[in-house]
Amino acid sequence: MISRALYLVLLALPTLSQAELQALEDADLSQMSGQGGVYLSGEFSINKNGGVLWNTPASNDPTTWKANERSCAIAGAGSPESCGLRIAIRSEANGGWYVLDNLKGIFSFEGLTLNTRLINSGFGGDGAAFNQDVLALGLPNEVRFKNGSFAFGVASQGGWQNKSGTVANGGNASYQQTNIFSAKIDGSIRMQGSVLVFPKN
Repeated sequence: MISRALYLVLLALPTLSQAELQALEDADLSQMSGQGGVYLSGEFSINKNGGVLWNTPASNDPTTWKANERSCAIAGAGSPESCGLRIAIRSEANGGWYVLDNLKGIFSFEGLTLNTRLINSGFGGDGAAFNQDVLALGLPNEVRFKNGSFAFGVASQGGWQNKSGTVANGGNASYQQTNIFSAKIDGSIRMQGSVLVFPKN
């Protein structure tokens, strides 16, 4: 047996289903105000368990690796280590590559903002002449890292290649990569300020 309250709700459903969105008149819109922008918080992991391009080999000896194997353990380590994400940028058509290599870990942030900002003053007098909106990325209040690691270096090619391997298993003796520095990060960083992205005609 249906209760009286539930019966009344069921009777009201057809009426609610006929509701529709209607356009607001200009007079109604003029009474409304708001602010644009997005406030983001989140957490993401980058290749926490190694990337998809290379399998982890059985040993840390590059001469024994197959074409699809790579270890990111330090030279001379007793056991291999899975590799993380690799980002390569070439600044000149015939130049070398800057690489952010073996990037992995868990990163979380709170307070990343995204909005627009009118630049019509400042910048040594250039702001008044510019007089346009720019994209403003507000840096997060806090960025937290857990088991984060990366290496920054320069390389002769964008994609990694096994310098010690044979040609048959994907080796390339001419490949060169020099890591300038590497880092492991655990903890949090407080940030301030914003990054402005200017349009280019």
